[in-house]
Amino acid sequence: MKKKIASYSMVTTLLALCTLLMVTPVNATDYPFNITDSAGREVTIQMPIERIIVLNTDAAEAVKVLGVVDNIVGVVEDIKTKKSYYFPELGDTESVGTWREFDYGEIAKLATNETTEKTDHTLVITYTFKLEPVEKLKDFENITVVVFDFYKHETLHEEVTKLGMVLNATDAAEGYNNWCQAKRTAVTNSVAGLEPVSREELANAVLPYLRATYLGETVEHLELDRLRRLAWFHSYELTPWVFIEGTVTGLGDIASKGPGSADHIMCTMAGGYNVASDLDKAYPHVEWEEVLKWNPDVIIKGVYTDDWGWSSIDEPEGLIDEIKGRPSAESIFAVKDDRVYAFCNEPLYGLDSVVGLTYWAKLIHPELNLDPEEVYREYLTKFMGGISYGDAIFVYPEV
Repeated sequence: MKKKIASYSMVTTLLALCTLLMVTPVNATDYPFNITDSAGREVTIQMPIERIIVLNTDAAEAVKVLGVVDNIVGVVEDIKTKKSYYFPELGDTESVGTWREFDYGEIAKLATNETTEKTDHTLVITYTFKLEPVEKLKDFENITVVVFDFYKHETLHEEVTKLGMVLNATDAAEGYNNWCQAKRTAVTNSVAGLEPVSREELANAVLPYLRATYLGETVEHLELDRLRRLAWFHSYELTPWVFIEGTVTGLGDIASKGPGSADHIMCTMAGGYNVASDLDKAYPHVEWEEVLKWNPDVIIKGVYTDDWGWSSIDEPEGLIDEIKGRPSAESIFAVKDDRVYAFCNEPLYGLDSVVGLTYWAKLIHPELNLDPEEVYREYLTKFMGGISYGDAIFVYPEV
């Protein structure tokens, strides 16, 4: 079956076009002004925002990156329980429900000034797939609902810019966007400079095969499949094949990521070919037999950890061993070359996703001069108040 791969350059071009289509920044002191949110709604900002209520962790992270986390008066429980390591300053903030079910009475209460008994100008931020707050809060004076995701690569730059306008934090938004673009460019430029398979590498693979075939020499570990793969990569400038694995309920039901998913975009930008590209589904489920036929060069097992990464190698090592122990796993290049990785999904989506991008580029192309840990530390220092992940592990084996 002939494979078609999307070049990382196509993705970066799309991101650039999204940037060009952004609204022209305004002076946020000139009220009222309008923005168009990610649900296509025209939202009017009447006055400076005094209070903020965030209905998901991505919105909380965006507000913190822009330096106005102290204005948050209400959060969903997930921010205090599942992601407390990112938001230690929000531990005592009032809860407005969970990200699945919101307490609108509490939202209205938190928007009210106890002294004046009037509603302060309050911003509520929700996802594009959670539009219920738009309808539920439309009749509350001075409560403005904006719809932003902050986890999609193609809209992240624009959303941060617009939120910066709304919160009168345009300088902070520009600073983050510039930093993020510089790190993204470092990855894409590094990937662009790679030669998939050099003539010398191909020759070194062909010679043992010729000696064995025509001279009768005994050559250990001669693999015709690998030779074919190298020749194909060399001829068509293809990139390493990557299988992205999610939750597994059995060898007949393995969750993966296909076109339209953030993981697919990440893989492409990092210089890999997602073997599930031809399935035409964002979140396909496949059988292990199909993975064996694909014979990926790299397997990335994405995991949502209970804490900030792993505190030891025990759990990720167990995940790797389980994959390597599956029927006929030893026939896959990724297993033969010890390129099966467990990856903590924390820095893969959202405002820290450029960290995940750097990690994936390093997984797929270990020869690249990239330091994902340094990028992560820089992000935490510049935008997250200097918090530290300590000895937490985000990828295993280490790259």
